[in-house]
Amino acid sequence: MVSIIANTLTPVFFILALGFFAGKRKIIDNQQVRSLNLFVMNFALPIALFKATSQTPRIKLLGEYNFVLVLVLTMWSVYAINYFIQAKVFGTTRGENSVRALTVALPNVTAIALPLLVSVLGQSILVDVAISICVGAVFLSPITLVILAATKASAQGLPVGKQMKDLVIHLLERPIVIGPFTGIIVALMGWHIPDIALNSCDLIGKATPGVALFLTGLVLSTQNIRFSPPVITSVLLKNFIQPFIAFGFVLALGLTGPSARAAVLIGAVPCGFFGILFGLSNDVKSEVAGASLLLSSILSIFTLSAAIYFTASM
Repeated sequence: MVSIIANTLTPVFFILALGFFAGKRKIIDNQQVRSLNLFVMNFALPIALFKATSQTPRIKLLGEYNFVLVLVLTMWSVYAINYFIQAKVFGTTRGENSVRALTVALPNVTAIALPLLVSVLGQSILVDVAISICVGAVFLSPITLVILAATKASAQGLPVGKQMKDLVIHLLERPIVIGPFTGIIVALMGWHIPDIALNSCDLIGKATPGVALFLTGLVLSTQNIRFSPPVITSVLLKNFIQPFIAFGFVLALGLTGPSARAAVLIGAVPCGFFGILFGLSNDVKSEVAGASLLLSSILSIFTLSAAIYFTASM
């Protein structure tokens, strides 16, 4: 089992290292990454999320309400806990807090959970993975987008009414929001998407995890990686506490079968890169989020192994 996890995580570290190396050696300008970030946030990621959500069978989307509820409650709980700790204990800004909270609460589903869960639970679990991507994109990501947009509006001194109006418009016009929402509508309506369109989405969608991780490595190359108290707190919450929170909601809601195990294992997957990319889009470059992602990924070799072992009987 350790070998499966190692094989899943090795490409992640390799691509992060490539981005880090390219930035440190100035092969790519690590100070000017806006265009690459715009490609990921406005094209690759929205298209990948659209394809994942639109291909989720309607009966599965409607029938997995307990699984969806476990994921939503787990992610919201971890987001709220980390946001509160970062704000009250470490006294950082709202925008920074939201980036840190999303980095911890939303696991790296596309690059790690997808290949890992297929290896452990088989191809049938792909639908649950697609649902988890949908849950993160619809129920969690907009929280950080709202906070970041509100923070920027406040910094510009806009009136409260105009802030809220601009905030709603800004959120609804973001491709990262339009993509998964459109995919859900397509799935619920049962519309058929032509194969040529799906293949086109697939081609750019496959680039998403790799480009996002490479971009994250570029960002990390500009930062001083320090495993400070905020980082350690975030990683403890992500790697050690979030799986238990997910397990608690699984028991409370009576979720059983492969979906129950998938929910716990998704909770054990290390930090994702959405928070870092959202921060970049709003001029928030979080060193804590970057260091948390790195440390969480390293430790997950051991914590994921433990989660897989202890959930084997579920």
